[in-house]
Parts: sequence; C-alpha cells; structure tokens
Amino acid sequence: MLRIGLATALASSLAAPVLAQTVDQLVARNVTARGGEAAWRSVSSLRLSGKMDLGRGMLVPYVLEQKRPARTRLEYVFGGETVIQCSDGKSGWKVAPFLGHKTPEALTEDELRQAAISADLYGPLFDYARRGHTVELIGRESVQGHDAFKLKATLPGGGVRWVYLDAGSGLEVRVDALRTLGGHERRVETYYHDWQPADGLLIPRRYETRTENAKDLHLLTVESVRVNPPIDDSRFAMPATAPAVAASGKRP
Repeated sequence: MLRIGLATALASSLAAPVLAQTVDQLVARNVTARGGEAAWRSVSSLRLSGKMDLGRGMLVPYVLEQKRPARTRLEYVFGGETVIQCSDGKSGWKVAPFLGHKTPEALTEDELRQAAISADLYGPLFDYARRGHTVELIGRESVQGHDAFKLKATLPGGGVRWVYLDAGSGLEVRVDALRTLGGHERRVETYYHDWQPADGLLIPRRYETRTENAKDLHLLTVESVRVNPPIDDSRFAMPATAPAVAASGKRP
C-alpha cells in the first residue's frame, strides 16, 4: 500500500505541470513548434498550391495567395475553366464560369467572412492579445488518438474558433468554426496532418474538413509552399467593372 501511495503521489507530481499550463504557455509552445515568433513575424505573404476536394472525391488544382494584412486570392480549375474568389480585406469578388458567372461579381456577406478566414496568415493564436483575440483554456480531449488541449479563441468581430493543440508536439490537430450553410449555422471541423518545414516555418500539408450533419470528409493537400513571394496588391483589387461589397462587421 505504501508503494502504491508513493507511486500515485509521484505520478500526480509529474502530471501537475502539464495540467497547470497556462494559455500563454500553450500558445508560446505552439508558435515555437510552428517555427518561432521571429520567423512568423517576417512573413508578409504566402502562396500555397495543391489539390482540393470539391466533393465526391473530385480533386482539382488550386492556388491560394495570402498577403498581409487581410488579402486573399483563391484560384482553382473546374471544367477546364478558372474559378477565382478574392478579397482585399474590405471588399471581395468572384468569377465562377461553371455557374455561368464569367465576369466578376461581388461576394456575398458569408463568402466575404470566409475570405477573411482564408486571409489569416497566422491562425487565431499567434500574437492573439495584440490582435484583439481572447483565448481561454477549456480543457483536454482526445482528437483522433491525440491527447489535446482545447482552447477557445474569440475574435474581435465575435467569431469563435476552437483550437485543439497536441499535448506532445504543441501543434494544431483540429480547429473548429461555425459557418452559415443553407441558412443554418453548422460547426465545421478541420483536422491538420503531415506538418512539414518550409523556409523556417512548419506548415501542415493535408487538411481534412468535416461539416456538422454531413457524412463526407473534404480533403485539401498542400504540394508547394512559397514564403514571401512578391504579390502585387492589384491581384486582390475588385475589378472596376464590378460593384464592391463592404465588409459587414459581423463575425468572420
């Protein structure tokens, strides 16, 4: 009984520092695991390319460009024609030839909110206090076999992200968000896999996304990463022929 008591006490003392980690300690560990604060602060733009799943296993090539402070441009090829969705942080536009929209038109408010998410180079945890994010530690859960810390990040516009950090590596294993789909708010879970180095950063090369009440997972792979490629601001600007839609200020 004495040996059991000593073993239990020892185990508890070893586990205590892990259980008592603060939000700032967890975030700092995550930033370090992803390449470090200095490396990420030096990033002004990213260009990712690979394959994305449009549903039913249909994979198409895509290019995603991101530039500080909030610019994003997504292009992919579908039916032999290029689809574009773009935002300069204040307004957004799209071209969707497969839907018969071959000239630029304004993004809907929901599309603009989603573009704002895509424009974030860093994720909700990096430099969270200065960016006006509130982060709290909710607890620990198992995510696809990973023991993970669950953090809740509330963004300035009121949007919420639930970020799950692997207790071993400190890297994201899952990030959840709420999206309005078909007039209903649904939880969207994104799982992060296959982290690989790229110019001093660590970038996940495979994402799996599951939407609440949907059966299928949607896959996105990253085959190429360019850090700080030169991207002119005009790449994100709304063409003069199409009316702009200003950001609504609602949660992204």
